[in-house]
Parts: sequence; C-alpha cells; structure tokens
Amino acid sequence: MRPALLHWLDTPPPRPAVLDAGTDQVWTYPELARQVRRRAKTLSSGNKALVLCLARPDLGTVTGYLAALAAGHAVMLLDGATAPSFVANALHIYRPEFLVDGDRIDRIHEPDRAPHPDLAVLLSTSGSTGSPRFVRISSAALDANAAQIVEFLGLGPDERAVQSLPLHYSYGLSVLNSHLLAGASVVLTGAGLVAKEFWDAVRDTACTSFAGVPYAYTILDRIGFEHLDLPALTTLTQAGGRMPPETVLRFARVMRGRGGRLVVMYGQTEATARMAYLPPEHVLDKPDRIGVPVPGGSLSLAEDGELVYTGPNVMLGYAESRADLARGDDLGGQLHTGDLGRVDDEGMFSVVGRKSRLAKLCGQRVNLDELESQLTNWGPIAALELKERLIVVRAPGDGPDPPPAELRAHLRDLLRIPARFIRVHEVERIPTTSSGKTNYARLEGELSVDDR
Repeated sequence: MRPALLHWLDTPPPRPAVLDAGTDQVWTYPELARQVRRRAKTLSSGNKALVLCLARPDLGTVTGYLAALAAGHAVMLLDGATAPSFVANALHIYRPEFLVDGDRIDRIHEPDRAPHPDLAVLLSTSGSTGSPRFVRISSAALDANAAQIVEFLGLGPDERAVQSLPLHYSYGLSVLNSHLLAGASVVLTGAGLVAKEFWDAVRDTACTSFAGVPYAYTILDRIGFEHLDLPALTTLTQAGGRMPPETVLRFARVMRGRGGRLVVMYGQTEATARMAYLPPEHVLDKPDRIGVPVPGGSLSLAEDGELVYTGPNVMLGYAESRADLARGDDLGGQLHTGDLGRVDDEGMFSVVGRKSRLAKLCGQRVNLDELESQLTNWGPIAALELKERLIVVRAPGDGPDPPPAELRAHLRDLLRIPARFIRVHEVERIPTTSSGKTNYARLEGELSVDDR
C-alpha cells in the first residue's frame, strides 16, 4: 500500500518540493514526482522487497527513499556515514534485495521471504553501537504520525523546513514526511550548524522552521542564534531528549520576541516519531513539560509510573532478523515507553526518569548494557547516563590498563558524540548487588558531586 504522504505523485502541485542548498537545485513537485517514478521502475520486483538506503542529506537519498515506498517495498534507512562493519552486518542479517546509495541503485541479493504487506520503514534503535535491531514501522503509522505533526504544528504549503537532522533518524525523517504530506518544502544541506553556509542557506531559501535535539540548541547558544538575521524563521522545534528548562525559556523568549514560537516535543522511534507536544502558549509557564498527546493519541501512567502511549503511529514491533520482517502487528497500537512520567492538574505530562538502560546522548540513543558488552576488552566496566552525559567507570583488569583518555577517545569515535559529554572514572572495584549484578545506584552515589 502506497503511503498517503506520496499523494502528490498523482497530481503534483506546481510548487517547490526539495531544494538542495549545496548544488542550488530546486525540484518542484512535478520534477520530484518524475524522478521518484523513474527510480521506482528501477526497483521493480515481482514481490515486496527490502531496500537498504544509505541516508545522506542529498536528493539521491530523498528520491531513493520515496521511490522504495512508491514501489511498495520496505525501506531500511542507515546512516550513510556509518561504519562499514555496521552496514555489512545489516546486509548479512537482513539480506536486502536492493541497495540505494545516492544516485545508484544496485540489486544485491536474490528475492527472499517477502516483508509483511503493511511494513514500510525500518529504523535502527541503537544509535551508533551497531545493534542489528530495527523498529518496524507500517505505512499507516508513517502516514498517521505525519498527519499528526501537520495538525499540531499547523503545517501548510507555505512552510519550508531546513533538513537539519539526518534522514535515518526518526525525528529527521518526520520533518521530510510531514512537509511532503502538507505540500510544503524542505531544504537539504550538508553543512553543520556551526558553518556559515548552513545559516546562509536558512536565510537565502527563506526557511520557516528549524528542528533540533538538545545538543543542537547548545550550539545555537554558542554561535549567538539570537543575533542571526533570519526573517522568515518562525518556528523552532525540539525533541530527542530533555532540554533544560532554562534553555527552553531562553529560546522561547527569543522566538516570541521575533513573533515566532518554540515547540517542545516528545517522541520515540517506536512511535514513528512524535507522541506529545507542549502547546507554545504554555512554554513559558511549563518549560519542564512534554505537554499533551499528539492528535489521535493518548498518554497514561501505568501503576509503576511508566508512560504508556496509545495511537495509530505505534510501531508494529522490533526486528532482529529477516524472518521478523514478515511479522504483523505485535503491539496493537500501545507502547510502553520505558520513561517514568507525571501528569499535572491541567493534563500536562512530564518525564521524570527512565525505567530502562537506554540513554539519550546528544539526541541519539545508546543501549548502555550493549555498550558495556562492547567494552569488555577494557576491563571491568560500568556505564551510566547522568545529566545527559555518559559516565564510564572502569576497575583494574587482568591485562594492561590503557589510560582513561584513550578510552574516552574510543567512546567518542564509537558513539560519535563530543568528548565533553563523556567522563571516564577509575575505581578500585565496581560495586555489585548480592546477586552479582552491577549496583548502579551505589555507584552513582560514589561519584563526585560534579558528576551527580
């Protein structure tokens, strides 16, 4: 079933759809439709297939992704800059029939067991740790979440978003999907947030919105965002982890002074992207809240305080093998988020902690248990997330003990997060519980005040 976000393929409006700031190319909806149809023919197959797309901020990625959906296939999105070993692992485990790499489409495997008819997109759950586990997102969920975002942000054809987040990341992908559903446009740029070229593109193409994770807003602080000349920019959105309330207030006031808004949102890949948003009129008096459920969804609290989301955008389930792609809906539209929450008298929700060992660092998720297993060669290791920083504690091992700076550099390269968000501590021994498991609560109590 073709997603509704491709509705413009039939009668494309004569408006810009995708602008590439790096090449100054502007593709209207009719031009985009022609390219998508042409590439979809290259992906023709007797049965539904799996397409692996190496995602980059370019037109080849956008048309390859859309062509895979238009052809009725399931598309797995991976970071185009990810480690070759991660790509090789995904190729080995999932055996995709096609590989999309920019303007190239290659048939790389013979037909395998067809994915489930409802399956549209596969997104990685693990950030950069290399896990083969993916979230299975249906065509209906993809459309539902795009429509939810269009509704609560009030997106229309005149909106134009800078594609400031990667397309293999659910938040970044949701920007593209929602704007295409609304008949709006997106601007692609390979420039980073600190580059003058990025903000020149935002200004020169008259972008109306910017999406960022909390770390992006620390960069905006550093470059003096409030002094940038961006007359068309009216909306900032934030998700991908908790942003300090003082930062929320600062950017909300800057945008209000410009006649714009900051929209704080809450989401997970398992819900396609968004589950809640903070209405802009409440951002100054409730900067620590995630707000209310997206249209058509609901939030509740389980007995243990866990946030539970119910809605049409919940994933089908996880996949860890090719056979899992044939599975149907495992969750029935209900997602236990792993976050602990509260709700105030006005129905505004907030996140107060996590039940699980999944950390959010610089907007990407890291499975701390998985990370520890990857660091066994470094000796006894315990990993924690405190104040949105990675704290790695190491005890002496049987072999040589490399210096902490070496481990910190290794973690920086492995996870692709700035070193200043990583702390390495050395201890005599890592405390354990009576059952022999790492006692994280005690370990946290033993850390220095600066890290707690």
